[in-house]
Amino acid sequence: MNNDQAEKLRQRAVAEKKTNSEAVVIGVISGKGGVGKSVFSVNFSVALSQLGKRMLIIDLDVGMGNIEHLVGRSSLPHIADCVHDQLQLSDAIFRGPGNISFIAGGNGLSTLFRPDGKRLDSLLEQIEQIKERYDFIIFDFGAGVTDDMLHYVLAVHQMILVTTPEPPAMADGYSALKMICSKNTRLSVSCVVNMTGNLHEGKETWQRLSEAARKYIHVDLKWLTALHRDNAVIRSVREQSPCVIRYPHSRFSIDMRLLARAFLVQCQDEQAVSPFVLRVKKYFELLRGK
Repeated sequence: MNNDQAEKLRQRAVAEKKTNSEAVVIGVISGKGGVGKSVFSVNFSVALSQLGKRMLIIDLDVGMGNIEHLVGRSSLPHIADCVHDQLQLSDAIFRGPGNISFIAGGNGLSTLFRPDGKRLDSLLEQIEQIKERYDFIIFDFGAGVTDDMLHYVLAVHQMILVTTPEPPAMADGYSALKMICSKNTRLSVSCVVNMTGNLHEGKETWQRLSEAARKYIHVDLKWLTALHRDNAVIRSVREQSPCVIRYPHSRFSIDMRLLARAFLVQCQDEQAVSPFVLRVKKYFELLRGK
């Protein structure tokens, strides 16, 4: 076999591995509202897309889903339609700015978090069918963590906790982390401190949370980054356009692009992931004592 043939085989093997790989499912959570969780999810997805990653956001914020508004789209079919068997999941996927894809949230999502076995199997089967299209799928969960959504939260491959330096946000973030990690101590959890005045304030916030998590719930809360408070974010939300696209040279956008690169480096150190669908079923049964 000559060198050209060997190189072609290697490229084919890499392409096949990428096509058949399991998408990494990331859960984005916060302890309370108002910390910029959904704004983070959208801009983080765009920043990863700009690095060549295939991104899908699924809005699972019950009753308060706003991903569609943050990307300038509204009145779309949403995931609740899929839960009620009115629409296939693949038909609820829409293209957003920056070449990301998203599935809008909506009212009626409580059924998603309290499904019967048949409905859960149907939804998971549809997730199984679309997961190979993407490198990362981001679940934008609602503020706080409820028992009803716990089997989805526990099943993600990686968790990102978004908080701010404000004491109530830190306290509620810790409470959410405690509830989740009491059920799965091996979950990979990282921290993003949003709306900071400077890097030192962000790292100090993370260190306080990290020390408490390590001492009381025996979890290693990894550091990702601090995102500076930036008026460009407020303007971009009003204009319904992701900040990293609308104001690419703003401090927040620079922070976000650096974060995306750091996250991909961190992902290289993570172990191989098990299928998300199987993980959901596992935790669904465990939490119901089956």
